[in-house]
Formats: sequence, structure tokens, C-alpha cells
Amino acid sequence: MTDPPELMIVGPGALYDDELALIGGQMIAHFGPDWTAKHNQVVADLGTLLGAKDPPYVMPGSGTTCLDAAMMNLFEPGQRVLVFDTGFFGNRLAEIARAQDLDVTVEPVQIGAAIDPAAVAERARGRDGVLCTHVETSTGVRHPIREIAAAAREAGATVMIDGIASVGGELIDVDGWGIDALVTSTQKGLETPPGLGVIALGEGGRARVEGRSRRPPTYYLDLRTWDWYRENWGPWHPHPVTMPATLVLTLGSSVRRMLDVGLERWVESRALLAARCREGLRDLGFEPVPQPGVEATMIVTAWADDPAAIQASVLEQGILIAGGLAPLAGKTIRVGLMGRTATPQMVERVLDAIARARKEQG
Repeated sequence: MTDPPELMIVGPGALYDDELALIGGQMIAHFGPDWTAKHNQVVADLGTLLGAKDPPYVMPGSGTTCLDAAMMNLFEPGQRVLVFDTGFFGNRLAEIARAQDLDVTVEPVQIGAAIDPAAVAERARGRDGVLCTHVETSTGVRHPIREIAAAAREAGATVMIDGIASVGGELIDVDGWGIDALVTSTQKGLETPPGLGVIALGEGGRARVEGRSRRPPTYYLDLRTWDWYRENWGPWHPHPVTMPATLVLTLGSSVRRMLDVGLERWVESRALLAARCREGLRDLGFEPVPQPGVEATMIVTAWADDPAAIQASVLEQGILIAGGLAPLAGKTIRVGLMGRTATPQMVERVLDAIARARKEQG
């Protein structure tokens, strides 16, 4: 059996030894005072990482599960939302909103450019909500969420952010930036296995959840269902479903590592790696997709004439990188900087492998 390739994709990332040890350990119960203490500590640490005083929700499922849940709890059918089409996952926000019978207006965003907060201020008037990504996975662009949230708030709109590709790699402050709801998941910047989503509510988001005209038409995704179990079963079973205890413990371990280092220092280290990766790709003739100043720290996306051939050659050298997603499918390569392979040494290996691939192409 051959060794698996080194993961330099945009999630999941290779696990650290601490999390591998937890995965290899014996199962523990998802209820009882010992579990509850562990679970609540993970939730508290997540709140610290996200800048959210309201305890975040940790849900079994993907990030999309929590996008569905957050949107369903913030908005009611027929309400008007503005969605910024930042790429593949910006478009997904619009798809989820339409599936929930929201009145959706899509605002296009130039590929490689960030959302203009002035456009938010203008277009959000008369809307119930603004939906956008923090980092768009398909383009590697970081959008100015603090300014976007301020503009949406001034226009009287609730703001919901997809932070799946940003949390752990970008600075975030739910309460301090006035974000009403932030969604993320575990397999990217939180550097643990897929299988958990996270929702953090700001003060405005909590008010929206509590002020609905009626409960959402769901049991599992209704945040007030989760609140009931926290309030009534808290000391023994503070959630309405069987929790994947091992995944929760790995999440807690990873979040604690980031907090121990300090989020600003953690993000700075990733930013330096990303800058080196972009510089190296540019030297090889691969121009980054994002405009200067809006580049993400965990995802490096660059234009490529034959990305499939580059990926294949790099994989033969024992490294897995990603290709493009719509609207950039077949036009880009993407390098992920997350997990234990997010190191200067691995960035240089990736650049060397891509250089050899380029030489093979002639």
C-alpha cells in the first residue's frame, strides 16, 4: 500500500498528532457530567476564537448544514435578501436562500475583486438581509467583512457570513464587528476532520431568532430546539442529538492550540506562508486570481492554462493540490495552507513540484 499524498488542498488538511491520538482513542459517552464539561469547554473556546459572547452551536453535519440552519433561523419565507455572487460558494448562498423561499437579489462581484462596502450600503436598503462569504474558496479572495457588516447594519439589514474558508486563517470578531450570524465548519482553518458545523450568533442574530413570527419548519435545524436542550438538559445532555464526541474533542484540541499561540500570531504565520506561495507561483508564471490586498491567508488561487496536467504531475510527486471550482473550473490551481502541512518546507515542496510540472509541459 502506497502512502497517501501530502494534502495541500483547500480542506481537509493533514491532522496534527494530538488530534490523531484522540481519533485513535476509545469512544466516550456523549452525555453525563464529564462529557458536558468537555463539550461546554469546546463551546466556550470557540466563542473566544470567534469573538462571540453568545455560546456558539456545534452541530453534526457539514458547513452547508449550518448555512441552511442559520439562514432558516434568521429569515422567514418571502423576506428579501441580497446575496453577493463572489464565486462558487457565494452562488451556493443564493441557492440555499431560494430553497427556503426567500426573495433573492444577486449582486455580481468581479472575479478577483472584493465586495465594495459602498455597494452594500446602497443595495441593502429595503432588504431584510445581506449574505456573503468571508473568504471565497473558488477565488481565494478575502472580503472586508467588518465594513460589510457595518454597511448592512446601517441599512437595517441582518448580515449572515459564510466563514467556512476563513475561520482559523483570518481574524474574526462576531460581536465587535456587528455580525449577526457566522457559519463555519471544522475541515478547513479549524484543522480537524469534516463532520461538524458551527453557528455563532451576534446580538442582532439572537434577536432575529427570538423574534420570528413562528418557529422554522424543522426540528433538527431549529436553534431554539438546541436552546431548549441547553437550558433543560444542560448538566447531562446539552444538545438534542447524539454528538460525535471524538470529533468534538478534536475540535477542542485544535481550537485550544490556536488560542495558546494567539489568533493574531496564528493568522500572521499563515499570511506569510500564503505570500511566499503567491510569490513563488508568480515567479513560475502563475498569476494569482485575487487583486493585491484582498488575498486570503489559507487559500492561494492562481490562473493556469492546463491545471489538470499540473495537478496530475504534482500528485505523481506525492502532493495533492486542488483545481478550480466554477466559475474558474479548468482555469486555476489552488493551494491550501491548513493543517500540519502548512509549513514553509511544504510550500517550497509544492513550488518545486509545480516548477517540474511546468517544465514537463514544455
